[in-house]
Amino acid sequence: MVNSVPEHLRPAVVAELNQLVRGARPEMLLWVRRYGPRGATLVPQPDEIFEHRFTDAIETVQGGWALDLPLWTTEESPSDLTASLTVAADGTVTIDDIRVQ
Repeated sequence: MVNSVPEHLRPAVVAELNQLVRGARPEMLLWVRRYGPRGATLVPQPDEIFEHRFTDAIETVQGGWALDLPLWTTEESPSDLTASLTVAADGTVTIDDIRVQ
């Protein structure tokens, strides 16, 4: 496990997180809506998420990656919200879960 997301994965991860921020993944926003007394608002994620102390990146035996990234909101930088993502060997990124850490 490392605390840094490899550079070559970052553009695809950013693209997927931007979809989340824009609301294009409503099924993933349950904990965002329930976070804190009034819910949270995600913001475009800063580059800092890729090397943050709460970031975990694990290379899988299939050649992909499992990532846990802290999420920034309008209220907290970072918040206790974490995005779990899978990056397949072909570079396809999937958000698997958003949870409160």
